[in-house]
Amino acid sequence: MENPNLTPDQVVEKINGLITEKMKSTASIEDIDCLKSQVEGLKGLESKSSDMEKAIAKMEGRIEAMNERALNEGVKSITLGEQVTKGLSENMESVKNGKDFNLEVKADTTLAGDYTGTRAISELDPVVNRIARQKVLLQNAVNRGTINTMYVTYIQQTAQPTGAWTAEGVAKTEYEEKYTEVSKQVKKIAGMVKVSKEMLDDLSFVRTEINNDLIEGVVTGLDNSILNGAGGSDLEGILSFASTFAAGTFANTIISANILDVIRVSMSQIEASKFTPTHVVLNPVDVAKMQLTKTTTGEYTMPIFYPSANNEMKVASLTVVSTTYMTAGNFLVGDMTRANLRVRENANIQIGYVNDDFARNMVTILAELRAVHYVKLNDANAFVKGVLATAITALDPAL
Repeated sequence: MENPNLTPDQVVEKINGLITEKMKSTASIEDIDCLKSQVEGLKGLESKSSDMEKAIAKMEGRIEAMNERALNEGVKSITLGEQVTKGLSENMESVKNGKDFNLEVKADTTLAGDYTGTRAISELDPVVNRIARQKVLLQNAVNRGTINTMYVTYIQQTAQPTGAWTAEGVAKTEYEEKYTEVSKQVKKIAGMVKVSKEMLDDLSFVRTEINNDLIEGVVTGLDNSILNGAGGSDLEGILSFASTFAAGTFANTIISANILDVIRVSMSQIEASKFTPTHVVLNPVDVAKMQLTKTTTGEYTMPIFYPSANNEMKVASLTVVSTTYMTAGNFLVGDMTRANLRVRENANIQIGYVNDDFARNMVTILAELRAVHYVKLNDANAFVKGVLATAITALDPAL
């Protein structure tokens, strides 16, 4: 890095500019070696962001393409005109004496016919085409905090006093308060990859990709468990606490019932238990069905471009969480402030040797996260779950 006053990001920008300029024509070997040296200087920095590592990998790919171009710049096609000119030059004496001569014209030299491979005519796109993952949504909706121990314990009320009207001179009704402790244990979610030292050394993008992929696998796994966790070694998900949808007084009273009706009746069920619902969780397919619901005359019952803050879709005052972690055809309505996520250890990466890794030149890369999720037992009625088709049938008198 020539100017010590430049930041690493400015150096990256400068080198990228030089590479772009040199790629406009065939760069010399000296220019390429100079660029390689500057990129090696960046690789030698002890502290690099993931964005800088990706930028370095991209620059290495571009420099490699420049190098291949420089090495192959002498390979040119010979046109028919060039072959004729060459033949006339070699047989000029025969032409002067009025004699005939044979001109042998060989086939054109073309990429398609006379070049094997693609390396010299390729440029590496350094961005790895990764398999798509579900966006993290539920962690941002629940009541999230931290914890510094293995267990979280809360006090649960099991008996509650009330009041009763009494006549003059009559003994008052006596009640009692009861409480109990409930403890929930922190659980661990982890992912691990075993990779050779050669692969880490020779493919510059591999370490960053593995680290990012492992972290995302752990974080998205946590999001799934917040909803679907079955307990045991897994977390206890919201669906394991939620009450089942009950039509109640709305049974067989709603003509042409649809998803929106199910959501509104679920809100009523939660509000009857003295909670305030905040979110509805649906599969993307059911979100689309909800938006596409129309009246008998063709108008949308819910505007397709529903305006909302922060790009959040809302229906009946609830924020819609559209996630593939919810099984299509099912739903959850709830007060997400009653779902508690406590993180003991944030997602992190560890690298080491396991068993005979050292002897085999292998490295084990591990990502893990520790957390606990719980819904307090007295808050279970803050959530209602169900099957959309079943709920619609319970509401519609024609079904």
